[in-house]
Amino acid sequence: MSKKVTWKGYDYTIQAGPDGSWLPRPLIEVVLTSPESSEKVAVMAMVDSGTDGTIFHAQIAETLRIDKTKCKRGKIAGIGSLEGFRANVGILVPDFHAKLEIPVFFAENLPLDGLLGQKHFFQRFKIRFEKDIGRFFLALGQ
Repeated sequence: MSKKVTWKGYDYTIQAGPDGSWLPRPLIEVVLTSPESSEKVAVMAMVDSGTDGTIFHAQIAETLRIDKTKCKRGKIAGIGSLEGFRANVGILVPDFHAKLEIPVFFAENLPLDGLLGQKHFFQRFKIRFEKDIGRFFLALGQ
């Protein structure tokens, strides 16, 4: 017998888009922690099925006191190209008391605080997007 899935619903958050229009985005609060310090920071991150990994703005790494000179630099590509560095962080999803310890790419020119992508986040959570009703849903995976 399979375990019953408990879904948590969220409203899409309206934000300004690149062309000045208003766009609904699937944002959730996550708390990032650094293994190098006791610093933590809460940010709104977009659940993004079109992103492979997890990406956060480089200023968040500064808040966490991550020494980017000790991190591996790199570039990621997709629609555009972003430069930055990779570091391991903890990501707590408060609504589920779930914590991921994963490598994250900190991008220097990311136009939002964070993207929660396919690798790691989608492997841990079940996700349903129901844009027609302005809601999306998360549940812990098995």
